[in-house]
Amino acid sequence: MFRTNIEDIEGKPGMFGEGLAHWHGISRALNIHWYHVCVKKRLDGRLINMIEMLNDETRLLEALELQNEDFVITEIQALTPSWMNGGKSWRMEVIKAISIGHDRNGCVICVLEVESGKIYTDTHDRSFKPEALTNVRKIY
Repeated sequence: MFRTNIEDIEGKPGMFGEGLAHWHGISRALNIHWYHVCVKKRLDGRLINMIEMLNDETRLLEALELQNEDFVITEIQALTPSWMNGGKSWRMEVIKAISIGHDRNGCVICVLEVESGKIYTDTHDRSFKPEALTNVRKIY
């Protein structure tokens, strides 16, 4: 999940719209992937570009299901830590596909296919093979 420090708030809650607050910074304590989602959202009669930063597949699926003529997802990127992407640092890459399923222990595993064709999973088990998943559901 994302965290905020109260000192980082800009203005008073609600001054930018009912239920909204703006922040100068956010942080994240978990070393796991998250989603940077580009959307077109209708405000005051016109579509504007916005970014949604979503914590996990549950929130992403909610956003995907909300799509209509007033809320359109135009691109999804994942930010993945080095242990997941096999590199030396975090990476932000365009997503081609996202699936979730269960491993042999019944744990939910996420499988990401990025634009380059690489496949990432959110398990630390290096012997894991995505084809071993059961109850696979493609969400994007």
